[in-house]
This record gives sequence, C-alpha cells and structure tokens, in this order.
Amino acid sequence: MTAPGDITATTSVNFAPLVDNDRLVGIDAQSQAAHRLYEHLIALWAPGVIEAAQDLGAFSALTVGPTTAVQLAEVLGTDLHATRVLLDGLYAYDMVRRGQGADGQAVYTLPTELHDVFSPDGLYSLAGKISHDRNVAWNAWRNLAENVRTGARDATGGQRVNQISEEDYTSLVRGINFWAPPIVRTLANALREHGWSTGESAQVLDVGCGTGIYSQLLLREFPALEASGLDTGRITVIAAQQAQELEVADRFKVTVKDFWNDDWGTDIDLALFVNIFHLQTPESARELLLKSSKALAQDGLIAIADHIVDDDCGAGSVQDRFFRLFAVSMLATGGGDAYALQDYDQWLADAELRRVALLDTPMHRVLLARRA
Repeated sequence: MTAPGDITATTSVNFAPLVDNDRLVGIDAQSQAAHRLYEHLIALWAPGVIEAAQDLGAFSALTVGPTTAVQLAEVLGTDLHATRVLLDGLYAYDMVRRGQGADGQAVYTLPTELHDVFSPDGLYSLAGKISHDRNVAWNAWRNLAENVRTGARDATGGQRVNQISEEDYTSLVRGINFWAPPIVRTLANALREHGWSTGESAQVLDVGCGTGIYSQLLLREFPALEASGLDTGRITVIAAQQAQELEVADRFKVTVKDFWNDDWGTDIDLALFVNIFHLQTPESARELLLKSSKALAQDGLIAIADHIVDDDCGAGSVQDRFFRLFAVSMLATGGGDAYALQDYDQWLADAELRRVALLDTPMHRVLLARRA
C-alpha cells in the first residue's frame, strides 16, 4: 500500500489537448490563433462535466465497479441518453476508461486511484474544492472585470486580505490536501541539507495549519519531531482527526488561536507557512514575518510554501505561469496575490531574516529563511 507521503506515477488523468495543431499547419494564422484561443474558452467544460458527475453521485456509484450507462442511469435516477453523454464527456477528459461489454454496450470504469479523490473522506479528496467552486469561485469569476476596474480594494482604498468565510474555508480545506506530498518531500530534503537529522528533536509551529497535512507528513519524515498547529476552532477539529488517521496524534497538537493577536511562544525550530502569504496584503505579509522572527529559536528556520513568482526564471517557467493565473483567481475572489521573490526578500530583511533556499515543487515554491 502506498503511504500518504509517497508519490507514484499514473497516466489515467491526462487532459490531452482538444485541438490537433498538426492539422493547422499551412492554415491562415488568424484561424490558427482562434483555434488555440477557443481551447482556453472551452476550459470551463471540464469543471462543468466533473462537477455535474460529482453532484449526481456518479463517481460514488462508479467506485462500486464498472458500469454501463443503462445501469448508472438506473442507480442515479437520471435520463439514459443524458447519462451516456455525461459518461462520454468524462471519458473525453480521461476521467473514466471506456471499454465494450459482451453485449456490445460501452462499459465505463473509474480508475482505482481516483476513488478517494472524489470521496469527501479521502485524504487527497477534491470534493471540498468542487464545493468551494460551486459556492464561491464560479460567481466570483463572473465579477472579475469589476474587480479589475476597482482593484478589489476595501472602503479605505487599501488592498484587501482575502476574506473567505470560515464556512467556505472549512469546505475547501481538505480539498487542497493533495498539494502536500511533493511539498513535504522537497521541504524534508532541504531540512536534511540544513543539518536536520531523523532522530533529532525539534519544534514545528504550523501557522494557519488547515488540516495540518504538511506538518503531519513532516512528522512521518522525522520521528523525533513535534508540531503545533494554529487555526480556528472549526478547522482544528479537522486537523486533530486527521492526525489520528495518519497516526501522529501523539506528536501533533492543535490550538485554537488568532495567530494575528495571540502569542506564538518562543524557541520555535521551524515556523511553517503553507498557502498563507498569498492571502495577505504586502503590509500583513511583512507583519507575519516580523512576528515569526520573534518566535524563532536562534538557529531556527522559516519555511514558506506558496505561489512565489521568480522573474529570473524566464517567461517560459511553468511555475510562474501558474502563479500568475493564481493571482488572477485571488483578484476574482476578493484579495491576495502571488507575490514576487523580491517582495519576500524585502519582508525578510525588514524582520532581520534572510533567504537561504528557494525550491520548486508542483504549483508551489518552498522558501527557507533564517536569522540574518
């Protein structure tokens, strides 16, 4: 069985291009450009198909085993023709496999590695992300133009901290657990390079811990480590339960705290911030690092995993392309940004800290810093 922190390759979900560019060779340049742009415009088809299947309970039904459209329509109480169209849409997006039964009917199979991805209880479930999109993101994106006009600023004209409601955050928080394994692997390797050993005890403070998945997986990498997670009451309940599931509850403690106004303590060996800084204004980001500097042990480290733009990587950087689009999503939902590396370096300097590493992971970068 694969451990939660392990990464195994899979080719079941590919999202292959929908435009055959080879067949556009020699065609009018404007037509070529329109074909490629059209593929971006129809990108909303993917969440539409996936979220409809989730809403109907199709993924849950498909975890039972391979099924035909007739069988699934009977289970879901849906129209047969429409159910077949939806299943073929999922097949077009490589979400299900499609074969042929002995009677000639198409048989659809959900790959095993996707079973828990759509289950609300799955460790790396996307169910919360789908719910967040339904409740927040879809409507927010419709207002992007207005936010560009106004800058999505508060009543005083200043930049806003992203104000996702606690209810929406509770729904979303497990929906982004899947980001954790490659980030933790990268961070663990970096910590070893900076002198951390498997058997050495240390204290980790996970600020705005969410489910605690990052520090919990880190505890599995370093058996002598202990971690404390700070978050709101609704979220710490989720984090404590997940620590039990991952068998690290004896070394992972959660505390309900307002991490802006409450004391963090001192002598922290690692202050961990994951997906926290992109929700801030430049002023609040600077304040976070000032506060973390005061809590840090003399030889302690700060680890920031976030969407950190590094202009030195060049225009073709996959990381920076994603980060810039993520910044647009922050604008759409009312605040935050994907800040540049030079911004982080300035905030660190203001807190008498210095960057010692910047490491790429999928959809994130990990920044390590310590006292200057």
